[in-house]
Amino acid sequence: MIGSARIKVCGITRAADATTALALGADFLGINCWSGSPRFVPADARAALLREIPAAQRVAVTVNPSVAEAAALIAEGFAIVQAHFDPTKNECDLQGLSAQLGVKRLWLAPKLADGAEWPADLIPLAEGFVHDAHAKDAFGGTGKVSDWTRFQKLLQKYPQSLWILAGGLGPDNIAAAANSGAGFFDLNSGIELAPGLKSAEKLAGVSEVLLKNTQS
Repeated sequence: MIGSARIKVCGITRAADATTALALGADFLGINCWSGSPRFVPADARAALLREIPAAQRVAVTVNPSVAEAAALIAEGFAIVQAHFDPTKNECDLQGLSAQLGVKRLWLAPKLADGAEWPADLIPLAEGFVHDAHAKDAFGGTGKVSDWTRFQKLLQKYPQSLWILAGGLGPDNIAAAANSGAGFFDLNSGIELAPGLKSAEKLAGVSEVLLKNTQS
């Protein structure tokens, strides 16, 4: 944790960035296992990266994973599978993922336009939900800020769930995000020099702001 905030640093591709993020207090590190991402880490390169991350803090970031693919990621050494998907399309077996992995090993990240209603039928299927910005041709990591108003409503409506705020978060807007009520942040493009290349300075900047925000 950083202050009272929980942090996931997503899109980790380098051991040095994993070390820096953990040293600054990150609770989870995400490795992109979807080949369509500019931050994709292929299976043969993930083993060395996973050795740098404590077992309980490893998150496999995927898009429309099959049940077998998700189970294989857990067997590979990940603690959690984060599944991105479009709820308007029938491309991901969410019930099957939940049944295979268990609620506590599954985070869901539906692709929703700003203002769209969050699908209530997702709530029993997973422990965590990543609230990200919408982009027509991408699944996260776009640098766009998400719909914070909807996020606040979800926190109030489903307080038993783990709500993770994502979408263009960095040193310049993390204080405002924290003041909006969020307590768990997913950092990615807002702390990068380039896709998959994290900035130690930006990470430290986020840490400094959150620590100051906690003390004020």
